Amino acid sequence: MTSEPSNASPERRTRIRRIALTLAVAVTVAPLTACASAGSTDPGCGECVEELAQVRERIERLPDVSRVRTLEKYPASPTNGAEVTVELRTRSTGDERVVQDVARVVWQSDLVPVDVVTVSVVDASGELRHGGSPYDFRDDAPEHETYEQRWGPRPVG
Repeated sequence: MTSEPSNASPERRTRIRRIALTLAVAVTVAPLTACASAGSTDPGCGECVEELAQVRERIERLPDVSRVRTLEKYPASPTNGAEVTVELRTRSTGDERVVQDVARVVWQSDLVPVDVVTVSVVDASGELRHGGSPYDFRDDAPEHETYEQRWGPRPVG
């Protein structure tokens, strides 16, 4: 913190403290509210904290989902597109339907950008049933039109 002159009036010391606090808050909050990484042309949802929380809640409400173990969004890089990774545990055998339901939830969410969704499913006995077959959500992907027909257009981006 800044050192305050010992002979400063109480009002001046209060103003100095307020300015220091305002600067500390601004420096802390500004990176969290940024919408895009440097050089990005698609601002997306930034850190997507609220959007990820909504997706997690919707996935956890799916009938066969016991627990969401991992839900992460990775930004696009020079070698990979923006990815959402979901790892979950089911209450039963972890059939393909739960994987499709999770992909649908992400498709219908406000997470942006999302190029690929990877879903891994562990069944009730602890056995890995689906090891992360990716869903390609890019506009030019062969399956994109199928997803739109099945789940409707993406609400964003």
